[in-house]
Amino acid sequence: MVTLHIDRPAANVLSALREVGICGAEETDGCTKVCIKQKELQKAIAICGERCYNYKITDISSRSAARRLLAKLPLALSVVALAAMMFASNAFVWKVEITGLDGSARLLAERVLAEEGARAGAVKSSIDLRETERALTALGCISAASVTVRGNTLSADCLASDGGAAIRPGGENLISRYDCVVTRVVAESGTPVVSAGDVVAKGDVLIEGREYRTADGTDAGAVAARGRAYGRVTFAYPCPLGGGGLRRTGESMTTTGVGLAGAELAGADCPYEFYESETERKRLYPLPVEIVQTTYYELEEESFDGEAERFAEEKEEELRALYGAGFERRASVTESGGAKTVTIYFTAEICIGEV
Repeated sequence: MVTLHIDRPAANVLSALREVGICGAEETDGCTKVCIKQKELQKAIAICGERCYNYKITDISSRSAARRLLAKLPLALSVVALAAMMFASNAFVWKVEITGLDGSARLLAERVLAEEGARAGAVKSSIDLRETERALTALGCISAASVTVRGNTLSADCLASDGGAAIRPGGENLISRYDCVVTRVVAESGTPVVSAGDVVAKGDVLIEGREYRTADGTDAGAVAARGRAYGRVTFAYPCPLGGGGLRRTGESMTTTGVGLAGAELAGADCPYEFYESETERKRLYPLPVEIVQTTYYELEEESFDGEAERFAEEKEEELRALYGAGFERRASVTESGGAKTVTIYFTAEICIGEV
């Protein structure tokens, strides 16, 4: 659930949001607080924008249930309850670290770890470390892997291999031209080795130049792969911002997460296309618990300086001319050493390989 505060009387708000599934509403001093499902958030924001309603997203109810429960207890009982949680947590993995990989190889390793049960919140004794290592090296893009558990942290130290996944030699293979998430594969000849939802790296095989008998799965021989594959590809372009000030629209969203023994249970994703964020961390002494609060501020697109806007438009035109697709655009602003940089992301489904 999401709590949305709207600066309008309840009668107006309920009428405007009649198409949104409202789970509860409360009016205070002309301001209405409504609870809606997470999946309805984008629709509610769009309606508020059309009607020029000022709003603020303040909480994710499902994530704050534990905090509300502890808030109702006396301080001494709260400390005892948290201490008991900490003692019980020693049997669990709360943080997963992967070293030696980046890009799509890291995404593939994260997926394998999750499939093997090596995830945050898992009971340590339930994880087969040797089997997890074998599953990682079976990817082909990892030549060696060492998986260990120290305290509440599971560490996967991997050594990336030079090539992609091992494919038996045969006819011509269809190779991915990008790091992406596969959306569909159309094979006219050959055997697809990936499916929708798979994460692939540039150079990975999409359609193998071999065919197999459907009756028993035996090898029917080498063929030349024919077909095409599509995937969601994201291009990122950083651009330094000039001296112009970025203007906020007045809309914001605050999420609250809990850090426990190095693991962080974060809030919802940012719903804005252009935004900057601020993060505040508070330690709950003497326990190793952090309250992590992140506020996202929506930015006016027009407030970006002319150079950054021209840069974004040029890149978008280049991508459209190259791929013939409409790209979704979003931007985030970061600050380092007093200088601000905007990173512009363009995402679309494009053809990642064709032969």
